[in-house]
Amino acid sequence: MKRMVLGLSLTLTALGFLMSPAMAATNPPQVARALSAADQAFLASLAVPAKTPAPELAAKRPPIGQKGLCSATANCWNGGTVTCNGNNSTTSCTAVDGACGTEPGHVTCDGTTYTCPTPCPPPACDCFSFEDACAFSCNPCDYTFTCDDTTCVHHCHCIFRTCPQ
Repeated sequence: MKRMVLGLSLTLTALGFLMSPAMAATNPPQVARALSAADQAFLASLAVPAKTPAPELAAKRPPIGQKGLCSATANCWNGGTVTCNGNNSTTSCTAVDGACGTEPGHVTCDGTTYTCPTPCPPPACDCFSFEDACAFSCNPCDYTFTCDDTTCVHHCHCIFRTCPQ
């Protein structure tokens, strides 16, 4: 019984959908209503975008690969380098390679100088010169002399008993 009621209700629903287009075709077409002047003004206001301030442009990144109008690189005494970039002109960059004892190495860009980061090591110990000085100061006597090449600590001792009388 439940199946029969369900089948009958589905059949009636299908027939209702089939009759709607047929009934609609017999009715005369409806004419669109004319809009009032107020309605037309309202619709026109929707079409005009609201006045908004122009967006502020963000700062631009420099193009990739472009670092400045000039650049300078100096070789440091330890094999490293020091580099800078200049933006004032193409001639505002200079470089001087490092040489221990005379020049640590530096670059200058736009008036700012950058020096090699590691200072030159102290000059190597010259034990031969120290020994010559010891011999000269003890002359004509014999002497003993010690010198450490790494710390440059040296000691000179004149042996006065060997001096001529």
